[in-house]
Amino acid sequence: MKRILSAILIVMLLAGCSQKPVETVEPVTQPAAEPVNSYTKQNPEEESNLFDARKAKEGDLVAGLKIIKVQVDSPELEDYDAYVDFEGEVTVSGTFKHNLNDEFLDHEISFRVDEESEALLPKLDHDRRYVWFMFMNHDEAEKALGDAGTEGKATVTIRNYSINYAHTEIWNTAELVKTEISSE
Repeated sequence: MKRILSAILIVMLLAGCSQKPVETVEPVTQPAAEPVNSYTKQNPEEESNLFDARKAKEGDLVAGLKIIKVQVDSPELEDYDAYVDFEGEVTVSGTFKHNLNDEFLDHEISFRVDEESEALLPKLDHDRRYVWFMFMNHDEAEKALGDAGTEGKATVTIRNYSINYAHTEIWNTAELVKTEISSE
């Protein structure tokens, strides 16, 4: 019986010795950094402008703009309402129209972003509208872009971009910083 127990003990010792030693890895600590875009694509070099406001939080970066306020209504719905305010400046190109005699947009100045610039502005991942906004500083925009009835192409630098998405007549907004009207 002692031989059997000794044999089992030797086998167990040999089996334990044949296992690879466990390597210990020191945890890597990274220095504090600017808020990270929670919505980057698999390639971290390529940042996405699409995001889910239900997962967003203040301080997140989306398309290089920092979220400063986020409100989501009916988050259980796939087509939820959201209001998201951003901090930062961005330059986009597209077409502007100083609306005249429009039921909802009368005398407002709208800006529709062209396809080449769409990725520069944050966009809700379920929003199927084309990217457009109204200028909040109407008087400055009117001086830069023209009186009611004026329309054309321009490159604009904006700040304080806001997404307003709901099932009603509502639009995104931004403040005009700088304008370059195209001669085309």
